[in-house]
Amino acid sequence: MAGALPNLSSLVGVGIRASDEERERMARSLRRHFAAGRLSAEELEERLQCAYAARSRAELARLTVDLPSDRRVRRLLWMHRVQRRTLRYHAAAYVSANGTLVGIWALTGEHGFWPAGVLAPWTVMLAWHAVGSVAVRRALRAAGEAGPRRARLP
Repeated sequence: MAGALPNLSSLVGVGIRASDEERERMARSLRRHFAAGRLSAEELEERLQCAYAARSRAELARLTVDLPSDRRVRRLLWMHRVQRRTLRYHAAAYVSANGTLVGIWALTGEHGFWPAGVLAPWTVMLAWHAVGSVAVRRALRAAGEAGPRRARLP
């Protein structure tokens, strides 16, 4: 039973232990810095070995102390995922609701286009949402994380 307990005197000052997921996150961060040209291949290999061997969060933090923080990029990536998902939902709701209203208008044969009262403001809101989504994508591209540009139709 006594052999099962760790030597507590050796753990003093170690700090909070790092998880496998935290080590993987650090490895991804180091690879992004390598791709951005901030690390050489040798530095990347050395830091990756240290990352996978790290026992505490403090040891992981020391690996990027001389590199710029990528918290902004992570926040932008999260915002981009949320924006894309909610824009899809917004567009689907727009098409289904306004399509239904225009269909009802067409079936009733009314002369005044009454669905415009809903269609116009909702179109403005959807366009505003799309502009916000494009702004997040541009910020990611400026940070070098958005990948290649989409091909535009001629």
